[in-house]
Amino acid sequence: MTGMFRHWPTRLRSVVVLAAALVMAGCAYIRDPEPPMTIEQVEELTPMAQVPVARAWVNPPGSQLVFQRGLLGGSEQRVLLVNQSAMPGDNQMVIRTRTGFGDGGRLRYEEFIRRVGGLPAPFQNASSGAFQHDADDLGPYAWAEERFGVGTICVLAVRRVQSAGRHLPAGVDAMDILLRNCVNGTAAKALEPILAPSVSGGPLGAPAGGSSRMLSALAGPSQ
Repeated sequence: MTGMFRHWPTRLRSVVVLAAALVMAGCAYIRDPEPPMTIEQVEELTPMAQVPVARAWVNPPGSQLVFQRGLLGGSEQRVLLVNQSAMPGDNQMVIRTRTGFGDGGRLRYEEFIRRVGGLPAPFQNASSGAFQHDADDLGPYAWAEERFGVGTICVLAVRRVQSAGRHLPAGVDAMDILLRNCVNGTAAKALEPILAPSVSGGPLGAPAGGSSRMLSALAGPSQ
């Protein structure tokens, strides 16, 4: 074959050599396949859609806007609350359902905080040792607090709600809730959105006369 190649015209030999070089160069630039995305990366790319406040899964005082998205193995709502303090940042509740994990036990704090994007200000450096613990009709909850100036307090609170405390749809193991709330007042006032009356009560916009209907944790429209 080599001898035959020597008898080819010079121009033809040049073309063959150039073609071979291009093929080899192309092979050198073949990229490795992209690794599959993690669950967190998929969730980061999942957009939020605004839903009516009346479709919130909880009933906290001061609700202004509600956003929702579907996730792998659950759904998420973010309920924005009024902020009448001088503290920057959003007062909000982040609520996530867990579906099909068979995990209705205790809240996995580190995983939950990672999945919701980390701790909000001013609690970025809060450790688990900073939390206080209590319980109400829906079970245990924990919170940390920071005081600013005269009369301003911020709380960071977390809890897990299970079907024993309120109705959850079939397949949903639990509903995890994070609250960041800064108020001019007391810690008790700041904690109101995550306590049993707000979490287990009927939806905003319920009919008058106390005939509020209990919404399931997936009552909002799927996105």
